[in-house]
Amino acid sequence: MAKRVILIEDDLDLQRIYSSKIESAGYQVLLALEAAQGWNLASSSKPNLILLDIMLPGEMNGFDFLKKLKEDQSLKNIPVIVLTNLDTEKDEALKVGAIDYIIKANTDLNEIVAKVKKYAR
Repeated sequence: MAKRVILIEDDLDLQRIYSSKIESAGYQVLLALEAAQGWNLASSSKPNLILLDIMLPGEMNGFDFLKKLKEDQSLKNIPVIVLTNLDTEKDEALKVGAIDYIIKANTDLNEIVAKVKKYAR
């Protein structure tokens, strides 16, 4: 069975591009447009990895999601790679519990797939 990756990204174009590339590498990708939707997917599907945008619509941003995930005993060991446009957010993301980060503007799709392969458990 393919490893599951949740992609929480509110940009539909990026969601389509990232998910297509990750799926072509053999992973099942579950999509969420906001953190609450991603939380429901994480709780129900226990993914092997989460790709998490920081700037998200709704009541919870990416940092809120990550903090909540790391406090949940059944979900805290799921590795999270933060997706961001701001280099300034990487230190906070790592401090809160992300295992890595991707700066969207500076990253090509092959690097994203390489990180998924590296961290998906």
